[in-house]
Amino acid sequence: MTHNRSDRRNVFNPTIHRSDQGKTILLTIPLTGIAEEKIRFDLENTTLTLYITTDEDVLKKSIRVPGGTRFFKKNFHDGILEIILEKPAS
Repeated sequence: MTHNRSDRRNVFNPTIHRSDQGKTILLTIPLTGIAEEKIRFDLENTTLTLYITTDEDVLKKSIRVPGGTRFFKKNFHDGILEIILEKPAS
């Protein structure tokens, strides 16, 4: 069975460090060797999906988050992606 490049979405499995910081959740993801412009993410319902575009594929990693979580801030420095999410008010 063959696949066209445009049909493939490969799952990749980076190490994700998750830290609960009271009102926020900090996700730290090492992405050494990947340029910031190749990184994209979407937050929908209870899933944060990270996309990495390569020359041949779009790699993706889905991360479960609490319902009602909102995006707050992103930092990318020295190959480390930090995503800060606001938890829903309780």
